[in-house]
Amino acid sequence: MPFFKTTDGINLHYRITGKGKPIIFVHGWAMNSYVWKYQMDDLSKDFQVIAVDLRGHGNSEFGVRSSEFRFDVFVKDIKELVDSLSVKKFILVGWSMASFIIARYYFKYPKDVEKLIFISGTPKFLSENDYFYGQPIIMAKRLEQNLKRDYKNYIKEFCGKLFISGERIDDSKLSEIESLMFNEDFPPPANVTLQTLDSLLKDDIRDNLKNIKVPTLIIHGDIDKICPVGAGRYIAREIPNSKLIIFEGVGHAPFLTQPERVNKEIKDFCYD
Repeated sequence: MPFFKTTDGINLHYRITGKGKPIIFVHGWAMNSYVWKYQMDDLSKDFQVIAVDLRGHGNSEFGVRSSEFRFDVFVKDIKELVDSLSVKKFILVGWSMASFIIARYYFKYPKDVEKLIFISGTPKFLSENDYFYGQPIIMAKRLEQNLKRDYKNYIKEFCGKLFISGERIDDSKLSEIESLMFNEDFPPPANVTLQTLDSLLKDDIRDNLKNIKVPTLIIHGDIDKICPVGAGRYIAREIPNSKLIIFEGVGHAPFLTQPERVNKEIKDFCYD
């Protein structure tokens, strides 16, 4: 179980397997690197696959300052990790909340990134008058209140219901997916989840999407309840060299519910 110590003293856990062109996977809100098991098992046959536990998540340590869980801190951690591994050029993949993290990584370190892949991503989590593809503020506030009232029960209920809501999945497959999502390292501490939620609600990268110049793949399910498919279409319209793939009848975690299809799209895109 490899760890890397950041310059501010945090032990950051990551998973690494395979050889070849590096692909780095960044998990979504309240999750950890184990959710990428299907990708690590398959893609490691052709690529070097790295999946990181963001600080405070999974087996990574967390600090004590309230600023620890800003997206720019996650970006700094990933940069220090890839430098320690001597990874010079890589494909960067982010799921959901991590769409902000991988985009911000590219904005700060564009020479590091060969290609970007957004899975169920969004450039802005909340809806506003000029952006209709997010969540209403009332839903976000209700989520925050419920987490503060009964964290351990509500976080699992929220993730379990909405990440794969509406998909046709047989019981054995559903049980396997839930074991990946709700593994022994889930959930992170409540303060971590609430602070990252705060960052998620405030961030907005819409104005900078046009500055992404590397080939970009956007994968989105058309019944995504967390980040509606309109968010994926918005990203694709704004990023000049992008390709949008929409999975019909698929929700917020296509890499878990449709891993063979997602892995094939990633392979084809990486080899293109």
